[in-house]
Amino acid sequence: MLIHFLQLLILFNLDYLEFRFFYKERNLLIDIFIQELAAIEFEAFEEEKEFLKAFVAKNNFSETKFQLLTLKYKHLYNSYKEISHPFQNWNKKWESNFEIININQFCSVRASFHLPTNKKYDIIINPKMSFGTGHHETTRLMAKELFNYELSNKSILDFGSGTAILSIISEKLGAINIDAIEIDEQVNKNALENIKINKASQINVITGTGKDIPNKKYDFILVNINRNTIIKEFNYFLNSIRSDSVLILSGFLYSDVNYISKFLKKHNLKIINSKMENNWALLIVKFF
Repeated sequence: MLIHFLQLLILFNLDYLEFRFFYKERNLLIDIFIQELAAIEFEAFEEEKEFLKAFVAKNNFSETKFQLLTLKYKHLYNSYKEISHPFQNWNKKWESNFEIININQFCSVRASFHLPTNKKYDIIINPKMSFGTGHHETTRLMAKELFNYELSNKSILDFGSGTAILSIISEKLGAINIDAIEIDEQVNKNALENIKINKASQINVITGTGKDIPNKKYDFILVNINRNTIIKEFNYFLNSIRSDSVLILSGFLYSDVNYISKFLKKHNLKIINSKMENNWALLIVKFF
């Protein structure tokens, strides 16, 4: 599950540290640097034109690990600075920054405080505490991809469902028997609110992990989580697909694609298409 920094502040009542790494030119190794920062408990990243912002909960921050990592990658940036973000009520600020997202010519995602759009699929996602508003590249990639399939009467597993945005769009496109699985109970409360406001009725929200996936096969499995969690939970996904099922993966950087491709081949799966937005990747996967 990928998280925007303001969402972290809303979801977790914690103090955060922000580190800004300044560079003249973006080196491709920045993606590897981000992965290694994530491995030492950094939880959110935002890239501007000339610097990278990385965020970590103050109580999870290890000065020793951080110094070792910044020394290893010191050739990637000219300097960095630290900014402290003590906890406060960020919800109003998050709402004020929530803009309507146009998924495509047919679909938009907005909050309930926005005026309705003229799109056929006018999805309402209230920006409380969950990942999946359409603002992150991976959510947009997944949402756009759903429009490339005939989903009428299809079954869907939405793993790492967050706000339930992908489940809601899937139902609007005709899918039935949709299971949305998310590990965080509070996030699922938000998902249920979004399901209700969008008048969706085919979505079953489940709090849990891979072991809690219902014992059945799905036409489509949607997975928008980080690479390590995909690998960890993958055997559960395998138990949920048929020979003709489609697996749509995102939540990771394009630099992870080669690693994931090799992993998929071990399970007789192949990437039949891939897409990218700002170095974030989406993979469409099927059996050989």
